[in-house]
Amino acid sequence: MDSLVKNGPYVNKLLLNALYLQNSMYSDRKSSLFDGRESNSRGSVFYERFKSLLPNYIDKPTIPTVVALLTCGACLVPYGYQSAGWALSGMGYQMIVDLGCHLDNPAASKAAAIEQEMKKRIYWGAFVGDKFQSLFLGRPIAMHESTGNVKQKYLDSFEEMEEWTPYVDTLCQPDDGSLQPYRGQPSRAVSTFQTLLQLSKIAARIIQAFYSVGSLTSSESALLRIKSEITEGLSYWWDNLPSWLLFDPRVDTTPPPHQITPHALYWTLLILTEQAFLNRGRFNFTLDPDSAETSRKLCIQAALRIWRLVEAYKQVFTLRRAQYGIWYATYCAALVILQHTSHDSNEYAACIQFLWSALSEYQKGTCYGLKRPLKLLKSLMRRLGSVPAGIEVEEPVLICSTPTES
Repeated sequence: MDSLVKNGPYVNKLLLNALYLQNSMYSDRKSSLFDGRESNSRGSVFYERFKSLLPNYIDKPTIPTVVALLTCGACLVPYGYQSAGWALSGMGYQMIVDLGCHLDNPAASKAAAIEQEMKKRIYWGAFVGDKFQSLFLGRPIAMHESTGNVKQKYLDSFEEMEEWTPYVDTLCQPDDGSLQPYRGQPSRAVSTFQTLLQLSKIAARIIQAFYSVGSLTSSESALLRIKSEITEGLSYWWDNLPSWLLFDPRVDTTPPPHQITPHALYWTLLILTEQAFLNRGRFNFTLDPDSAETSRKLCIQAALRIWRLVEAYKQVFTLRRAQYGIWYATYCAALVILQHTSHDSNEYAACIQFLWSALSEYQKGTCYGLKRPLKLLKSLMRRLGSVPAGIEVEEPVLICSTPTES
């Protein structure tokens, strides 16, 4: 912010347009700049400007340029430009190495320590973002923990107790006037991010162990051993959550959205771990009936927990602006319920109906380019003979799925 006001070294036009693109996805404000564009295409104004500016910055690595690349890349994925988002993020990851963000420098001077702290946050932020994109796009991870030696402890924890409340734009009408005012809560931004970082490391191992080309030739004993280790890691993460991050949607007040994301990712990773062994033909062996049934029940339990998390999220914040990690968790939960449950059950029927509604709301909100997954789910429902009344979907424009062989 200081650089923005004083034209300092940590802002440039590329970063500004990336931020404009990001904010256009969440804003309902009308402007002549958008020239009557639909909400799902407003950001194209800033993306076109971003592309025209990029050649001027690509050969001059700086902190604001890295942040610009990562911000724009993250926005383009739900926007419907997967390849562009992946490519820009990849450029950002490479520039991180160019700037030495992956290396710790404990001997830095006081002045240099400020920039070192920035680099640390950029590095770990990119690390987490890479794992979300890898899961979301079904592509190999780009940032490996072994390539850096950056500590995870932040020097500045000011954001911890800063009050978080939803931003309300007084210049435009809210989408849903039924939403109640939200009572502010401590942000806990740094410690929440650190819990998300631990899950991202587990996600990296799941992707490499179960959803990579190499996993197809791994032995049964090796795969089951890794599965056991990952399960233990997930259990350890869950058992050691700080008290303020514990959240039961049935009884607790809904926390800020960024504190819901770790819960959604936890249950998603549990599904991905178990589901890999339930997909016939993925590995050269199958689980024994008892183990397969245990895995199936764990997947269903996780899907139901995601349902309640997303339900609480929707009631308080709506899904119009939900981060695409929440979308991916919802999609995984819908697949599990369709594949592993009896759809005659009232509970499961209600779950399917809600998840479908949630996915449709995401698609009309910030996840503009995600129509094809809905069509894939609808196709699965038809094959299983379970299409809840009123479900319709437009023609596909983009595919999104669970991790694939990389």
